[in-house]
Amino acid sequence: MKKKEKCDYLDKVVSFVGAEFGDREPKIMEDAWRRYRELLSENSNESKAVKMHTVDRIYPGIAMFDALTANGVSRDDAARFLNDYYKWRSVKMAKLVKRMAAFPGIYKVFPSIFTSMTRKMFGEAAGFKAKFYDVPKGEMRFDMLVCPYYEICKKYGCPEIVPGYCESDDICYSDMHPKLEWGRTRTIGKGGDCCDFKLRVVK
Repeated sequence: MKKKEKCDYLDKVVSFVGAEFGDREPKIMEDAWRRYRELLSENSNESKAVKMHTVDRIYPGIAMFDALTANGVSRDDAARFLNDYYKWRSVKMAKLVKRMAAFPGIYKVFPSIFTSMTRKMFGEAAGFKAKFYDVPKGEMRFDMLVCPYYEICKKYGCPEIVPGYCESDDICYSDMHPKLEWGRTRTIGKGGDCCDFKLRVVK
């Protein structure tokens, strides 16, 4: 028996597609899975660091966008649908982050944890490029200058789905803890020259 394919993004979007697009759902999902497999095949030589972002996030989004537009959904409606769906997916992570920040005193080290995590998971090996700033203890500040979420979606002709990925950060991190201040004024995905990340402990 052939092992069932798995992709959390595509597995969970089905009910949302059915609710919005009715009887077009089976064909949309069939086309999305086919496009997803094509993207994985085309990019099979990617490094593990890159695949951490593409396999579960970027390529499913592109596949869904292509499937929706191929089935008569306008580009604007497809982008709005996918951006809303990704924001919905981010709520679960936001709750987890908030629970973690609630442990006594742990919020104080969140800026350093975020800096370390960004260097490791969102570094040049994964296709990102960032400029980090020297800041006082209890603060984090860096500008993301190159983002593969934007670059890859632009390459495949759907940069309009990137804002959903951008907004997931705000959902996850803007309300972590009363003594943590999250700030970002622009993102590449929304037309900015960079993504200016800031996080600091409120004294």
